Amino acid sequence: MYNNGFLRVAVVTPEVKVAEPMENAKEMLKTLAETKAGLVLYPELSITGYNCEDLFYHDFVINKSKEAIEYFLSKNTFEGVVVFGAPLEHRGVLYNVAFAVQGKKILGIVPKMFLPHTGEFYEKRWFADGVGIDEDIEFLNQIVPFGSIVFNSENYSFGIEVCADMWGALNPSANLYLSGAHIVLNLSASNEVINKSKLRKQLINTTTFRHKGAYVYCSAGVNESTGANVFGGDKIVSELGETIASMQNYSFEKEVLYADIDISYLKFARRSNGWYKDGSIRTDGNVIDVDFVSKNTTFELIREFDPLPFVPKKDEMDVFNQVTSIQTSSLIRRIRHLDCSLIIGLSGGLDSTLAFLQAVKAYQRMNWKLSDIHVVMMPSYPTSERTMNNAKELSKKFSVTVHELPIHDFVDAQMNLLNHHQEDITYENIQARVRTNILMNMANKFKGIVLGTGDMSEIALGWCTFAGDATAHYGINSGLPKTLVKFMVSKYREVLPELKEVLTDVLETPISPELLPNQISEETVGSYEINDFIMYRFLKYGDSAERIKTFIPSHKKLVDGFFKRFNKAQFKRNAMPEGVKVVFTSLNSHSDFRMASDILK
Repeated sequence: MYNNGFLRVAVVTPEVKVAEPMENAKEMLKTLAETKAGLVLYPELSITGYNCEDLFYHDFVINKSKEAIEYFLSKNTFEGVVVFGAPLEHRGVLYNVAFAVQGKKILGIVPKMFLPHTGEFYEKRWFADGVGIDEDIEFLNQIVPFGSIVFNSENYSFGIEVCADMWGALNPSANLYLSGAHIVLNLSASNEVINKSKLRKQLINTTTFRHKGAYVYCSAGVNESTGANVFGGDKIVSELGETIASMQNYSFEKEVLYADIDISYLKFARRSNGWYKDGSIRTDGNVIDVDFVSKNTTFELIREFDPLPFVPKKDEMDVFNQVTSIQTSSLIRRIRHLDCSLIIGLSGGLDSTLAFLQAVKAYQRMNWKLSDIHVVMMPSYPTSERTMNNAKELSKKFSVTVHELPIHDFVDAQMNLLNHHQEDITYENIQARVRTNILMNMANKFKGIVLGTGDMSEIALGWCTFAGDATAHYGINSGLPKTLVKFMVSKYREVLPELKEVLTDVLETPISPELLPNQISEETVGSYEINDFIMYRFLKYGDSAERIKTFIPSHKKLVDGFFKRFNKAQFKRNAMPEGVKVVFTSLNSHSDFRMASDILK
């Protein structure tokens, strides 16, 4: 099942009966009849069970295994791809292999490369490793590729490794990923000891992050346990460094874990990642390519999407401290280099509040005089008493230098000069540019730099004035989306409890540039939470507007509005000041995102 760039996979721990292949094949068929997925994975040696030990030598196990696979193929009506484990005798040698099957066709057979022969495992006693195997063999009257294989369809590609292959120093998965596999499947029979499941997730997540891929892991269940070892039926699905689904219940009954893998994301990540490109041309490429069919099918995603992806859900104070360290360190580096003071326009709004607090934090880190921070308040006609009072309350808590400079006369002079007497975009931008002009002149007077306060969301939407608030000597907030700015200010209430009251009011004040009476930003640009979600999907996943609409169908107009604003505002971003990168990417043309100003509408 493949839909809108997502592949539905099913990871199954069946009720395996050791040394009873036909019963196990029937159990697999029963499970498949109830399974709705495009790719199904069973554990290692799932046809026979893992713990046959010396019974693997005997005809009745090998022959019955072959008969069970033949029966499975004859009865299989599942349209997707099924991967299961079994022993294979080839030229008098036994191999521990994975079968990839679609319908009645065996797509390929993949041998285990690394055979554990330490601790509780003795596989080299029974099996040979598959290193270097690359041939076609005959099995059940089919000519089948045997070796390291990448299975390719027009929608996605996958490879297979078996259990210990992922634990070794030279994992087959690396070659599979770099040869084009988006997903690597692992059939496993891994026993449980304390913290082993956690270690598996770490290994798997590291692998998927490094290779910009996904990994699907399925281990044997409790029914295959012995008196010495317990198998827990661990099932893990990882995508680009994150576990997106997992299950381990030590259940004696069949268990199925479903997950939707974002293949579109994997493709985008690889296209945009230089390390993957370099690695792909350095791999030995010693794999067999096999084609299969992947059908597009409409299905409802079970995968949930975080509506606030930029906002941390755990280790919140750690994230707060990281962001603070990044912002303050970048600012300290700039000030030390220029040996200058700092000029900041403090409006009492969300963005300028965070910029001010981080500036104070930076000066405190270095034991610099807070009086070298020049806080400038520039009220105009639309400025509310609420934000003005919050700005005053914030600044008086610290020994900064405060300048209150009303700009009414400057705005009136500009309006009269232009013979323009209406409250429109011209009126708004005059105020923004007057403020920037004053800040720049004050920077000259006090041998300082102007600290920009605009955030990443406003920059994305073009909700800033060219040669106005879009201009500064350094943009400290330009790497933080609005929702993350809000998170940071909310956390500052815990760090600075003496500011709790004023910071709470800042957070509760409707976001506004206050360039028109009673102006509210979200009434014009839409919800910042939704816009940040759109921006996240576009920048991190490479999603188109149409794909994003399927995730938030009730906000289709807002999606269109975001992209219209985003594309038109590129000329502003191409001229924006430097600012530190904080999240996974930046819109600053000095850093990450690059786009010509005149190519998209």
